[in-house]
Amino acid sequence: GLTPPLLDLQGKVNSPAPEQKNRKSIRNTAFGYRSGVESSVDLDLAIGPDRRLTGTVTPVHGARYVAVGYSKLGPKNLLQAWIRLLALFAAAPETDWTAVCIGRRGRNGGVDVRAFGRPERPAAELLAELVAIYDAGLREPLPIPLKTSYAWAVSRRTRDDPMREAQFHWAGGEFAENGDDAHARAWGDRAPLSTLLTPPRSGEEIRGETTRLGALATRIWTPLLAAEREPRA
Repeated sequence: GLTPPLLDLQGKVNSPAPEQKNRKSIRNTAFGYRSGVESSVDLDLAIGPDRRLTGTVTPVHGARYVAVGYSKLGPKNLLQAWIRLLALFAAAPETDWTAVCIGRRGRNGGVDVRAFGRPERPAAELLAELVAIYDAGLREPLPIPLKTSYAWAVSRRTRDDPMREAQFHWAGGEFAENGDDAHARAWGDRAPLSTLLTPPRSGEEIRGETTRLGALATRIWTPLLAAEREPRA
Protein backbone atom coordinates (compact mmCIF):
# COMPACT_ATOMS: atom_id res chain seq x y z
CA GLY A 1 0.00 0.00 0.00
CA LEU A 2 0.88 3.65 -0.05
CA THR A 3 1.27 3.87 3.73
CA PRO A 4 3.56 1.19 5.20
CA PRO A 5 2.66 -0.19 8.64
CA LEU A 6 4.58 1.50 11.42
CA LEU A 7 3.30 -0.75 14.22
CA ASP A 8 3.38 -4.50 14.70
CA LEU A 9 0.57 -6.52 16.25
CA GLN A 10 1.77 -5.62 19.77
CA GLY A 11 1.80 -1.92 18.96
CA LYS A 12 5.58 -1.73 18.82
CA VAL A 13 7.28 0.56 16.34
CA ASN A 14 8.76 -1.42 13.44
CA SER A 15 10.90 1.31 11.93
CA PRO A 16 13.84 3.20 13.37
CA ALA A 17 13.25 6.88 14.12
CA PRO A 18 15.05 8.28 11.02
CA GLU A 19 12.95 6.09 8.73
CA GLN A 20 9.73 7.17 10.47
CA LYS A 21 10.78 10.79 10.03
CA ASN A 22 11.47 10.24 6.35
CA ARG A 23 8.10 8.55 5.81
CA LYS A 24 6.40 11.45 7.55
CA SER A 25 8.21 13.88 5.25
CA ILE A 26 7.04 11.93 2.21
CA ARG A 27 3.44 11.91 3.47
CA ASN A 28 3.54 15.65 4.17
CA THR A 29 4.97 16.32 0.72
CA ALA A 30 2.26 14.20 -0.88
CA PHE A 31 -0.49 16.13 0.91
CA GLY A 32 0.80 19.30 -0.73
CA TYR A 33 0.33 17.84 -4.20
CA ARG A 34 -2.91 16.00 -3.44
CA SER A 35 -4.95 19.13 -2.91
CA GLY A 36 -8.56 19.28 -3.96
CA VAL A 37 -11.06 16.49 -4.44
CA GLU A 38 -9.65 13.10 -5.34
CA SER A 39 -11.17 11.50 -8.43
CA SER A 40 -10.48 8.85 -11.05
CA VAL A 41 -10.53 8.89 -14.83
CA ASP A 42 -11.99 5.92 -16.75
CA LEU A 43 -10.32 5.15 -20.07
CA ASP A 44 -11.34 3.35 -23.25
CA LEU A 45 -8.88 4.34 -25.98
CA ALA A 46 -8.01 3.06 -29.43
CA ILE A 47 -4.26 2.41 -29.61
CA GLY A 48 -3.52 1.77 -33.25
CA PRO A 49 -5.87 -0.05 -35.61
CA ASP A 50 -6.46 -3.21 -33.55
CA ARG A 51 -5.71 -2.45 -29.89
CA ARG A 52 -7.65 -0.76 -27.11
CA LEU A 53 -6.50 0.55 -23.77
CA THR A 54 -9.09 0.34 -20.99
CA GLY A 55 -8.83 0.97 -17.28
CA THR A 56 -8.84 3.69 -14.63
CA VAL A 57 -6.24 6.28 -13.67
CA THR A 58 -6.33 7.11 -9.97
CA PRO A 59 -5.74 9.11 -7.83
CA VAL A 60 -6.29 12.29 -9.84
CA HIS A 61 -6.52 15.66 -8.11
CA GLY A 62 -7.84 18.25 -10.53
CA ALA A 63 -5.62 17.74 -13.58
CA ARG A 64 -2.77 16.11 -11.62
CA TYR A 65 -1.99 12.42 -11.22
CA VAL A 66 0.02 11.84 -8.04
CA ALA A 67 2.01 8.65 -7.33
CA VAL A 68 3.51 8.21 -3.87
CA GLY A 69 5.85 5.50 -2.59
CA TYR A 70 8.21 4.98 0.34
CA SER A 71 11.01 3.30 -1.57
CA LYS A 72 13.69 5.05 -3.57
CA LEU A 73 12.21 6.85 -6.56
CA GLY A 74 13.54 5.07 -9.64
CA PRO A 75 12.95 4.48 -13.35
CA LYS A 76 10.15 1.96 -12.73
CA ASN A 77 8.14 4.53 -10.78
CA LEU A 78 8.68 7.18 -13.44
CA LEU A 79 7.64 4.91 -16.29
CA GLN A 80 4.47 3.80 -14.50
CA ALA A 81 3.44 7.41 -13.93
CA TRP A 82 4.40 8.37 -17.49
CA ILE A 83 2.16 5.71 -19.02
CA ARG A 84 -0.77 6.94 -16.95
CA LEU A 85 -0.06 10.53 -17.96
CA LEU A 86 0.01 9.56 -21.64
CA ALA A 87 -3.32 7.78 -21.19
CA LEU A 88 -4.84 10.92 -19.66
CA PHE A 89 -3.60 13.09 -22.52
CA ALA A 90 -4.85 10.59 -25.09
CA ALA A 91 -8.28 10.56 -23.44
CA ALA A 92 -8.58 14.34 -22.98
CA PRO A 93 -5.85 16.18 -24.91
CA GLU A 94 -7.43 19.56 -24.24
CA THR A 95 -6.65 19.24 -20.50
CA ASP A 96 -3.26 20.36 -19.22
CA TRP A 97 -2.50 17.17 -17.27
CA THR A 98 0.56 16.67 -15.08
CA ALA A 99 1.99 13.67 -13.26
CA VAL A 100 3.94 13.89 -10.02
CA CYS A 101 6.06 11.07 -8.53
CA ILE A 102 7.06 11.24 -4.88
CA GLY A 103 9.41 8.87 -3.08
CA ARG A 104 12.58 8.51 -1.07
CA ARG A 105 15.78 10.17 -2.24
CA GLY A 106 18.70 7.74 -2.16
CA ARG A 107 19.88 5.67 0.79
CA ASN A 108 20.21 8.58 3.20
CA GLY A 109 16.57 9.63 3.04
CA GLY A 110 14.98 12.87 2.06
CA VAL A 111 12.12 13.32 -0.39
CA ASP A 112 12.44 13.12 -4.15
CA VAL A 113 9.78 14.72 -6.36
CA ARG A 114 9.64 14.45 -10.16
CA ALA A 115 6.98 16.04 -12.34
CA PHE A 116 6.00 15.62 -15.99
CA GLY A 117 3.73 17.56 -18.33
CA ARG A 118 2.47 17.54 -21.89
CA PRO A 119 4.54 15.34 -24.23
CA GLU A 120 6.12 16.85 -27.32
CA ARG A 121 4.48 14.22 -29.56
CA PRO A 122 0.83 13.07 -29.55
CA ALA A 123 0.16 10.88 -26.51
CA ALA A 124 -1.67 8.20 -28.50
CA GLU A 125 1.34 7.90 -30.81
CA LEU A 126 3.71 7.44 -27.88
CA LEU A 127 1.41 4.89 -26.27
CA ALA A 128 1.28 2.93 -29.52
CA GLU A 129 5.08 2.89 -29.64
CA LEU A 130 5.27 1.59 -26.06
CA VAL A 131 2.69 -1.09 -26.87
CA ALA A 132 4.77 -2.16 -29.87
CA ILE A 133 7.84 -2.53 -27.64
CA TYR A 134 5.73 -4.46 -25.13
CA ASP A 135 4.56 -6.80 -27.88
CA ALA A 136 8.14 -7.35 -29.02
CA GLY A 137 9.07 -8.20 -25.43
CA LEU A 138 6.46 -10.97 -25.43
CA ARG A 139 8.28 -12.61 -28.34
CA GLU A 140 11.85 -12.36 -27.07
CA PRO A 141 13.91 -10.78 -24.27
CA LEU A 142 14.68 -7.16 -25.13
CA PRO A 143 18.00 -5.52 -24.19
CA ILE A 144 16.40 -2.72 -22.17
CA PRO A 145 17.02 -3.34 -18.46
CA LEU A 146 15.30 -0.53 -16.58
CA LYS A 147 18.15 1.22 -14.80
CA THR A 148 20.68 0.63 -17.56
CA SER A 149 18.42 1.85 -20.36
CA TYR A 150 17.33 4.86 -18.31
CA ALA A 151 20.95 5.77 -17.59
CA TRP A 152 21.71 5.53 -21.31
CA ALA A 153 18.89 7.90 -22.24
CA VAL A 154 19.76 10.39 -19.50
CA SER A 155 23.40 10.41 -20.62
CA ARG A 156 22.37 11.15 -24.19
CA ARG A 157 20.26 14.06 -22.98
CA THR A 158 23.00 15.49 -20.74
CA ARG A 159 25.75 14.80 -23.32
CA ASP A 160 27.58 12.42 -21.00
CA ASP A 161 29.04 9.08 -22.03
CA PRO A 162 26.11 6.61 -22.29
CA MET A 163 28.42 3.62 -22.55
CA ARG A 164 30.12 4.46 -19.25
CA GLU A 165 26.84 5.04 -17.42
CA ALA A 166 25.26 1.90 -18.85
CA GLN A 167 28.31 -0.14 -17.90
CA PHE A 168 28.06 1.05 -14.30
CA HIS A 169 24.37 0.22 -13.91
CA TRP A 170 24.59 -3.06 -15.80
CA ALA A 171 27.78 -4.53 -14.37
CA GLY A 172 29.19 -2.23 -11.72
CA GLY A 173 28.91 -3.05 -8.06
CA GLU A 174 26.66 -4.93 -5.67
CA PHE A 175 23.35 -3.94 -7.26
CA ALA A 176 24.35 -4.34 -10.91
CA GLU A 177 21.41 -5.36 -13.08
CA ASN A 178 23.29 -8.20 -14.75
CA GLY A 179 23.10 -10.00 -11.40
CA ASP A 180 19.27 -10.12 -11.42
CA ASP A 181 17.85 -13.59 -11.91
CA ALA A 182 15.63 -12.56 -14.81
CA HIS A 183 18.52 -11.00 -16.71
CA ALA A 184 20.74 -13.98 -15.96
CA ARG A 185 18.16 -16.31 -17.52
CA ALA A 186 17.83 -14.08 -20.57
CA TRP A 187 21.45 -13.13 -21.22
CA GLY A 188 23.58 -15.47 -19.13
CA ASP A 189 25.08 -15.19 -15.67
CA ARG A 190 26.80 -11.80 -15.23
CA ALA A 191 26.62 -11.15 -18.97
CA PRO A 192 28.82 -8.28 -20.22
CA LEU A 193 27.28 -5.07 -21.50
CA SER A 194 28.27 -6.04 -25.05
CA THR A 195 25.44 -8.60 -24.95
CA LEU A 196 22.97 -5.71 -25.11
CA LEU A 197 24.79 -3.81 -27.85
CA THR A 198 23.73 -5.73 -30.95
CA PRO A 199 22.57 -3.65 -33.96
CA PRO A 200 18.95 -2.42 -33.98
CA ARG A 201 16.41 -4.67 -35.69
CA SER A 202 14.35 -3.53 -38.64
CA GLY A 203 11.90 -0.90 -37.43
CA GLU A 204 13.89 -0.15 -34.27
CA GLU A 205 16.37 2.22 -35.92
CA ILE A 206 16.61 5.72 -34.54
CA ARG A 207 18.98 8.48 -35.51
CA GLY A 208 22.25 8.55 -33.58
CA GLU A 209 21.95 5.06 -32.10
CA THR A 210 23.80 2.03 -33.44
CA THR A 211 22.75 -0.53 -30.81
CA ARG A 212 19.45 -2.10 -29.74
CA LEU A 213 20.00 -0.88 -26.18
CA GLY A 214 20.49 2.68 -27.36
CA ALA A 215 17.65 2.67 -29.89
CA LEU A 216 15.08 1.14 -27.54
CA ALA A 217 16.20 3.26 -24.58
CA THR A 218 15.77 6.38 -26.69
CA ARG A 219 12.27 5.36 -27.77
CA ILE A 220 11.14 4.62 -24.23
CA TRP A 221 12.82 7.28 -22.12
CA THR A 222 13.55 10.33 -24.29
CA PRO A 223 9.89 11.47 -24.57
CA LEU A 224 9.53 11.16 -20.79
CA LEU A 225 12.69 13.13 -20.09
CA ALA A 226 11.66 15.82 -22.58
CA ALA A 227 8.35 16.28 -20.74
CA GLU A 228 9.90 16.74 -17.28
CA ARG A 229 8.85 19.90 -15.48
CA GLU A 230 9.77 21.69 -12.28
CA PRO A 231 7.52 20.26 -9.53
CA ARG A 232 4.98 22.77 -8.21
CA ALA A 233 2.54 21.95 -5.43
